Amino acid sequence: MEYFIPAWHEDNSDWAVAIPSITILDATSHMRILQNNGHQVGIIISTYEPGLMTRLNQLNYYPDQLFSIYDYLQGIHNLESRVVEINDFAWPKNAIFDYTPFRTIIADKDKFIAKVFYDFAGKVIRVEHHGDTPSENYTLIMDSRGFISSKNTDHEAIFYDPYGNWRFKQDRDTGVVTINPNFNFYQKTTYSNIKDLINEVLQQYLETNLKKSDHLIVTLDNDSLVDLNQLNHSNAIFMINPRQPYQEELSNLNQGNLLVSKTDLADKLEQQYPEKFSVNVIPAYNSEFRLGHSSRERVQRIAFFAENANQADIEKIIKHLCKYVSHDFKNKSIQVFTYSLDKDNWVNQVIAKIKKDSKGKWIISSGDEKEKVENIEIAGLGKAKGLPQIKIKELRLTNISQLLKALDKTRVLISWGSVDELMQMVAVSIGIPQIQNFASKTVIHQKNGYVCQTAEEIDTPLNDYLNNLTAWNNAIVYNVKMLNRYSEENIMKRWEKLLGDAK
Repeated sequence: MEYFIPAWHEDNSDWAVAIPSITILDATSHMRILQNNGHQVGIIISTYEPGLMTRLNQLNYYPDQLFSIYDYLQGIHNLESRVVEINDFAWPKNAIFDYTPFRTIIADKDKFIAKVFYDFAGKVIRVEHHGDTPSENYTLIMDSRGFISSKNTDHEAIFYDPYGNWRFKQDRDTGVVTINPNFNFYQKTTYSNIKDLINEVLQQYLETNLKKSDHLIVTLDNDSLVDLNQLNHSNAIFMINPRQPYQEELSNLNQGNLLVSKTDLADKLEQQYPEKFSVNVIPAYNSEFRLGHSSRERVQRIAFFAENANQADIEKIIKHLCKYVSHDFKNKSIQVFTYSLDKDNWVNQVIAKIKKDSKGKWIISSGDEKEKVENIEIAGLGKAKGLPQIKIKELRLTNISQLLKALDKTRVLISWGSVDELMQMVAVSIGIPQIQNFASKTVIHQKNGYVCQTAEEIDTPLNDYLNNLTAWNNAIVYNVKMLNRYSEENIMKRWEKLLGDAK
């Protein structure tokens, strides 16, 4: 069994105002590969996750064994889920309900008394009660399986079992945890903090369940309450996810096997901690052959992934692309990709600025007919005829399906700033040549892409890949080689070597 302790954290977002974004849960791609290749996978959840089952359903991933420390502490065993409706709660007889898709506001006698929050699937996740006295102000956190999981006040958090019995309480001011004396399977009745209680349960579980042949794969996470010093299992592997802060936890390790997804990070760690760790590299994503369809398109689409670029470079590259496309605007277009709302807003500001500054020079359009008319008016009706009409679209990517669809008809991809492993691997899988200003293991200069230093240098590879079919085909051929190198089969060979069961 390969046991993972991932860096997962409670998601109690307000979906009424939450901004959709690509969500990649730590370690899930590794778990899938191992499970697909005959390894049993267990997950140990050390954090408070009342929506855990909804999260696993959303991922469409189910481990062979699942142990949640908070489920154990709250006495949750083989619970059959039920759906909690808003009417299942006790409300005043004449209460007024104002319904919206992700939130309901409740009032009574012209006074606001509560808010009910729902997740993306419509399940109640949180109920906030409001009143004139401290006892009337509290929040109920719902477990996605259909019961009140905890009650939070300004000074106390109370955790319940599915039958409404409180199991333990935590003083929010001192951190002290008090155990319900009616449940005496804990070593103590009080703990100075929740960390001690979590690690007591974790240690008991590992001593009871972990065999010598099992492996424990732990993501280093500065926010984790897991005591790494107690994870002295001989087959422990500590994984680094660059998306999670890890330096503090890493400094507390004396030695061990480290797992990273990028060679440059491995080189950095080996220089920083010489002879202290055995650093292993296994890519976070495997390739999947899904050749794109850009060759069927009349207009060649140039994509610019701007998420990791700084503001100055974003403006410089978009301006440069506009100038480049203006010479062949009928056959070329621009699409700018981002993940975050901040970068999305900046890209839109840059495009608006270019529109304004290019008056009388060219017309910037997203392809929308109304916008075309507006741009012609901006350029001046008398001068509009004959001006290059540059088509440029901005797209903030919020899920994997959207990313795959966006790249499917892309002819060439420009990435700037630093590597994004997901974007790069999807582009390789689709067969897209990539232009970037950084080195990476999946894009090799003048093989399946170009490594440039400045924005001005991108014209050469753009001309090669957009105007020279041989260069574009050669990039596809090399991408196929990369597909094989990063195939699930070859990634699994790395896992077998690390786990000590290489054939």
